[in-house]
Amino acid sequence: MVGVVCAMGLAGIPMASTTADTLLLSTGGQLTGKVREVEGKKTPYVLVQVDPELSVAIAKANSRMIVGEEKLSEYRRHVAEAGQDGQAHYELATWCKQNNLLQQRQYHLMRTIDLLPDHPNARAALGYTQRDGKWILTEVWRRNQGLVKDRRGQWVLPEVLAWRKAADQNDKTAKRWIKTIKQQFSKIKNGDAEAMAELNAIEDPLASQAIAKELIDSQKRGSSLRPVRMVWLRKLMELRTGVAVEAIVQTGLLEPDDVIREEALRWLQSNETSSAVATYMPWLKSNNPQQVKAAARALSFFPNSEAAFAYIDALITIEERTQQVGGGSRAGFDNQGGGGFSQGSKQVVIKTPHRHAEVLQLLRSIAPDVDFGYDKSAWKKYFADLRSPPRSDLRRDS
Repeated sequence: MVGVVCAMGLAGIPMASTTADTLLLSTGGQLTGKVREVEGKKTPYVLVQVDPELSVAIAKANSRMIVGEEKLSEYRRHVAEAGQDGQAHYELATWCKQNNLLQQRQYHLMRTIDLLPDHPNARAALGYTQRDGKWILTEVWRRNQGLVKDRRGQWVLPEVLAWRKAADQNDKTAKRWIKTIKQQFSKIKNGDAEAMAELNAIEDPLASQAIAKELIDSQKRGSSLRPVRMVWLRKLMELRTGVAVEAIVQTGLLEPDDVIREEALRWLQSNETSSAVATYMPWLKSNNPQQVKAAARALSFFPNSEAAFAYIDALITIEERTQQVGGGSRAGFDNQGGGGFSQGSKQVVIKTPHRHAEVLQLLRSIAPDVDFGYDKSAWKKYFADLRSPPRSDLRRDS
């Protein structure tokens, strides 16, 4: 908003009065006169009385700052003192920055390099860099290298920028799929055959995240959802993205529905053995017996004699848990007849051994001719003997 009003028509308007100042505009211009800030009901504005008969109203949004006469006088004094001294102009540019006189700062930086072409700080402040002994604007130099600016102002290769834009678009599409899959699921639960057909027809890999989330989140909802969950699982097998494989691997480990879990494990057997084994093996070392059981159950689809010693270590695991024992207070007396109370509770670590039939079955699958039960030492000796080369008598009669 820019308006010209008569000074005589301002009576009755609440104003914050100031002395004669200069108003700096966001467009780069300035107005000098008596400046007043007017807090209007709709749009706050600044009123500059240029002369006794003319005032100019500027919307606050279009004004940058008000500079007092005292500050302007100080600035003019610095300008006069700087003269043709390049370093003095640089110091004045620094003063202008401190006092938010940004256009004046730019001018004095330019004067600095006019007088001192190789002034490094002024050149850097103006966006120059030195290459092969010559000063060049950093932006020009970067563009000459084939780089472009991203939305954060960083210089990157055009290919990187294009990849980021595509990734952003893919992320938006994946989020739309989350909404779509949820809507389909609601319809399918209500017996909508068309929604089931739409689910079966999905071919977009970007739907993987949404389908994987529904499959994992629905693990504890019971077998009544098995038909749609099986469709989700098989759809992930078709899409076979990283997210899809991760969800299938997790299903093979933690899925409570035997039918769905074994379907996932059979597919992993044929398609993603390394991903499955790499995920399941560390679980054999868990302190949680249920996790050891789940890992051994899943690994039964991927028996490997090279992992024999890891299986043996998991035959019997020790579950450790902290427990509070004792409690309350008790009285005590020393040899001098003094007495007092002490707390009797403390924390102890309870160790509980667990035998894992699933791990034993895993060992039997790689060594069907022997069975040492839960005897770890016997199992280790057996596999160590298998790996040891046969001994031969190398002595010769003399």
